[in-house]
Amino acid sequence: MLIKTLDDILKEFGAQLGLDLTFDENGVCRLELEQLVAVDIRAHQDDGTLTLFAVVREDLPDPLSYATVLDLLALALDPARSGGNAPVVGRDDESGVVMMYQVATPSELNRKPLIDIFSEFMETYRAVSVMLDNQEAIAAKAKAEAGK
Repeated sequence: MLIKTLDDILKEFGAQLGLDLTFDENGVCRLELEQLVAVDIRAHQDDGTLTLFAVVREDLPDPLSYATVLDLLALALDPARSGGNAPVVGRDDESGVVMMYQVATPSELNRKPLIDIFSEFMETYRAVSVMLDNQEAIAAKAKAEAGK
C-alpha cells in the first residue's frame, strides 16, 4: 500500500525537476529529455505501480557481438536478482524496436523517491545506448575494412 498517491509522487518528482507534471487521461506522463529521448511514466492505480518506459533505438545493430548479447541477457535478469524494481531491456518482435522499462512497486515507491528511481533508470538507459552504439561503430569499421 502506498503512503502517497501516484499523483503526489509525480508532483513531488516534477517539483524536484522544476516542472509541473501531471498524468493525462490515460494515466501517462511523458518527459522529453533534450529532444533526444522520451520517457513515459504510466500510473497503474489498480496496483499502485508506476512503469517507466523508453525506446532505446529503432532496432538492434547487426551484427551484434556475443559479449553484448550476454550483457543484455544479464540486464534482463537484474530484476530477478534484485527482487524486482530494476530496468529491463527488450525487443518488440513485430516492430524491432528496442525498449527499456521498469516497474516501480508500491514498496519501492515508499522507500525511494521517484527522482532516484528515474536517475537509475536513465543511467541504465545511457549504458545500454552506448553499448549498442559501440556495436554499430564496430560493425561499420569491420565492413569498411572488409571493403578495402
